[in-house]
Amino acid sequence: MKGSFLLLIFNSLCFLVHAQEIRKVDTSFTVHGTFAKESKRRPHITLAEKVDTTVLTIRQIPYKKTDDRILSLDAYLPKNFDIRYPCLILIHGGGWRSGNKEMMATMANALAHQFLVLTVEYRLSLEAKFPAAYTDLMDAVLWAKSQKQLPIDTARIAVIGTSSGGQLASLLGTNTAANKGASVQAVVNIDGIVAFNHPESEEGEMASFWLGGTYDQEPTQWEKASPLYQVNAFTAKTLFLNSSIPRFHAGRDDMIRKMHDLGIYTEVFTFKDSPHTFWFFNPWFEPMIDKIISFLTKNL
Repeated sequence: MKGSFLLLIFNSLCFLVHAQEIRKVDTSFTVHGTFAKESKRRPHITLAEKVDTTVLTIRQIPYKKTDDRILSLDAYLPKNFDIRYPCLILIHGGGWRSGNKEMMATMANALAHQFLVLTVEYRLSLEAKFPAAYTDLMDAVLWAKSQKQLPIDTARIAVIGTSSGGQLASLLGTNTAANKGASVQAVVNIDGIVAFNHPESEEGEMASFWLGGTYDQEPTQWEKASPLYQVNAFTAKTLFLNSSIPRFHAGRDDMIRKMHDLGIYTEVFTFKDSPHTFWFFNPWFEPMIDKIISFLTKNL
């Protein structure tokens, strides 16, 4: 196992030598920019930045080659390689257009004592429209399930997403990709909508750009991208963690009802007086991590 681990590090370092092609990137959504905005409204908040040095980190591991470039992920591992760990795949937000996997580093670090955590790069809307991001994340799940170099328990894989990443996590959790082997056992949706065309939804230009047009222009794409409309008997158990902003709950209660009708377990918790991006900040970070660990320990 340790020899395979060293080989993985070597392969990752070789990957770093090869520069990716320059492409247009939207950098409007950043952790520090979000903190600067939210701290004006809530002066008591602080960034959750604590890092545990006992966690091993391997960065820029290639997991997929598209027509144009290579996509990578970062792995956060417990130091004990004598057992296999459930695998958590973390999906960043940013309106399907911005953000990056590094935004999930603090969360990954906090979860990497009991789980093996992967933070994943995927194609955003300036590079490729839906379903490219979804396809990339399915391939990340398949990559995790195929791993022999990392101590992953391939029968226990969960996805955790924030904002637009939460929508993608829930879409993966509906197991529409089950025939390709990319099914997951649990989902944590952190303030991600689950329906685009819904009375509670306020999605507009960002969603339209990602989905290739407005609802009137591309109704099939809008419905295919909505986890609410994909719920089936194989949908994964789900924890919904939400801010106090109603628009980011769009479709949630209807999805919970559909899942309950099918006998699928769900939990839901809304953090009072919290901003949309509460997962970046204290005082919400630690309670959020506790709820994630409690849910996954019972259901993964």
